[in-house]
Amino acid sequence: MSKVKQILQLIEQGISQREISRCLQIDRKTVGHYFSKNKELNLTKENLQSIPDEELESLFKSEISYFDSNEEYKYLLSQFPHFKKELKRTGVTRFILWEEYRRARPGGYSYSQMCYHYHQWLNSENASMHLEHNYGEEMYIDFTGEKLRYFCPDAGKAVQAEVLVTILGGSKNFYVEAVRSQKVEEFTMAVSNSLHHFGGVPKVFIPDNLKSGVNIADKYQPLINDTFLSLANHYGAIVSATRSRKPKDKALVESIINVVYTSVFAPLRDKLPYGVTELNKSIKELVFIAVAKNFQNRDYSRKDLFEKYEKSALMPLPIHRYEITKSYKLKVNTDYHVYFNKDRHSYSVPYKYVGKRIKAVASQSTISFYYNNVQIASHIRSTNENSFTTKDEHRHPNHRYVEQWEPAVAYTWGSTIDPLVEDYMRNMMSVSTYPHMARRMYEGVVNLSKKYGHIRLTNACKRALSYRVYDYSTLKNILSNNLDNHTRVPVTKVVKLPLHENIRGAQYYK
Repeated sequence: MSKVKQILQLIEQGISQREISRCLQIDRKTVGHYFSKNKELNLTKENLQSIPDEELESLFKSEISYFDSNEEYKYLLSQFPHFKKELKRTGVTRFILWEEYRRARPGGYSYSQMCYHYHQWLNSENASMHLEHNYGEEMYIDFTGEKLRYFCPDAGKAVQAEVLVTILGGSKNFYVEAVRSQKVEEFTMAVSNSLHHFGGVPKVFIPDNLKSGVNIADKYQPLINDTFLSLANHYGAIVSATRSRKPKDKALVESIINVVYTSVFAPLRDKLPYGVTELNKSIKELVFIAVAKNFQNRDYSRKDLFEKYEKSALMPLPIHRYEITKSYKLKVNTDYHVYFNKDRHSYSVPYKYVGKRIKAVASQSTISFYYNNVQIASHIRSTNENSFTTKDEHRHPNHRYVEQWEPAVAYTWGSTIDPLVEDYMRNMMSVSTYPHMARRMYEGVVNLSKKYGHIRLTNACKRALSYRVYDYSTLKNILSNNLDNHTRVPVTKVVKLPLHENIRGAQYYK
């Protein structure tokens, strides 16, 4: 971007000409000239973006700069990268470099002039990029260097609290919370609290290289803490930590922390709230006042920008609030259950993972299981020790049949063959008090039907019903001995005559 565009955009943002001159290392008169020239040309922001840089520069230049046309200055400028490298070497000073320069260019600049131009060149090399923060895009996260005090009833004395600050890049709205320590659990839940305070989720979390958020700091790809990454995944955001030892990456955070020092720390400096909850209540009241206060020389505040622009740009919060999770490496048992020692309880996973090593992720209320980073099961945590939680869809199909079988299956099957078979199956099921034994007898009768056919089975049931014996073995014996095909001979009943005086007995004929 050309300097003209930078100057005009900064002017449009309300930055003073003095501040622009200082930031861009440009003479204040030049800034004033560009401002006046733009008034004459009456260019809109859209015009500025459409005009090529070279054309814009020539349009605004009133005359050719002395330095642009001076050959000696161009030569000296070309030497500055060499100077910068040489000055890092032992014993090399600017004066030594100037002497070498004058030997090559006897009519060159004096030592003081060379130092001045070199200093200006260094400033331009170290110029900071002006970062635009889009609404709903980024949330910066950091702990303050200083701490707040509160009275801890458990310790019976005053203790120090860590203070976490989160800042939305677009509106500069911020949230402050005191926590007992920088441990992962406290840090993660404080960040979660800030999201629910804002009522939405930005696209990117940008933490400083905190131990509670970043396991390994790296310039190109830092290793994010699993718990903090789990938080980001729950809320649908990504994590992009700042570069280590690069304060320019977190300039916004540093400026807001200074605001926190003046608006929160200063009013609380002589107070000792009772407990961390009371401390956070005081912090919340002070932050509410701070974010509602107008920016300097502006008629709007952080709260105004947030309500008008940023709140609607944030992603919606999920239905359920985030809970702290811990990961465990476990093995699936042969009964496709995983024993979780913390609960002394076994939870089911799909049967095909028997023998696999999986990852269990437990929160306060749920436990989920992952294989190759894919979730395979999830359960509500149980307080029933030495018991099982099983989902039907996790069972082997054969096991699911056994578990779900009931006597009505036998009745229904029998009715499809013959009412006699249904009647026999009802009697068979009623005399069996053990469900699994009833199921096995039913399976045996089904097998007899396949072996001997429906007609013979019906005849066998008819014969067995007459015996009033209801079990698998009776049917099997009838069919294997071919008794179902024999007609039964009715047994003649012996009629006993009643005693009477006219009836002669055997003794009469002796």
